Amino acid sequence: MKNIKTSILIVFVLLLTYSCYKEDAIIPSASENSERFIFPQGNSAFNLAAKAVYDEFGVKIIYKDFKDIDFNLSWTNPAFGKIGYDIPEDQQQEAVNFVVNHIFEYLNPKITSKVLPPYFYVADSIHQRSDILPVLESVIATTYFYAGLDFWSFTWNGKQPWTKILSTGSISYSAKINRPTNSFEYFYRRGVMLKEIYKKAVTIGNIIVPENFNSGFDFTTAVKYASGTENDVNYYKKRGFPGQMTNITNFNITSLSVVSRTGPTQNFIDYLHLCMRYTPDSIEVLYPVAKYPVIHSKYPVVIKYMKDNYGIDLTEIAKKPQI
Repeated sequence: MKNIKTSILIVFVLLLTYSCYKEDAIIPSASENSERFIFPQGNSAFNLAAKAVYDEFGVKIIYKDFKDIDFNLSWTNPAFGKIGYDIPEDQQQEAVNFVVNHIFEYLNPKITSKVLPPYFYVADSIHQRSDILPVLESVIATTYFYAGLDFWSFTWNGKQPWTKILSTGSISYSAKINRPTNSFEYFYRRGVMLKEIYKKAVTIGNIIVPENFNSGFDFTTAVKYASGTENDVNYYKKRGFPGQMTNITNFNITSLSVVSRTGPTQNFIDYLHLCMRYTPDSIEVLYPVAKYPVIHSKYPVVIKYMKDNYGIDLTEIAKKPQI
């Protein structure tokens, strides 16, 4: 009980401290962050690369020396129970280099200002107990967390999630996240993370929707999406809607089932995600020009616009990296 009271007091004090941030800042700026960690966390080459990221972006990549409370500070509500572990020493270089070379390589401060938090936690096995007593006990994996008080956290190599039914003692296991080891896994993991950054950059206005980009789109008439409606004039792809990435834990495009889920800003975000996910060759396979000419006409517009105005080559993100 004493430890619980102490934890609550610490969280309360920290929340009071962070409430002093400027009202127009959703996430604290790098200059306002608390010094919970020694940074850089070493003087090897990969630590110096992390320091270079901080010098340019104001973000500290943290991979060790975690305390449990570091994972339990949230803007939405004080969270308890998340536990994260340091990256094993033999994987630290790999983990930091992934963030440096596969995340920040495709960003620039022009689009990340007021988007990124002061800390990027890259931790080994972030999980949380979520018990319903006396029915069951469980461990839930926390793979991507974007609601930290001054941090985002990412699982590098996760703990096996499980659920135990107390009445029978039976245990079931869920899929665990493993560190990327091949070209596709690197591509997919970076896409999961980058898509959220680009989405927020558009949402807060760091990336401006191109003028007249949405000319000709109908955002009110109901769309068709079910199998067998592909030839209907209102099938979402025929209307020029590419589909959406709706899950923060994956890099998959799903159908647009309700037209109210899109609009001028969201439509541009969906095209950004499309360009990040698929190369031109894949676009022709998944969205044949004979069937979906609008998508084919917008795809190169977005690629050129991002390259010309923000120095970002989305086609490079869509390629599988050489590792």
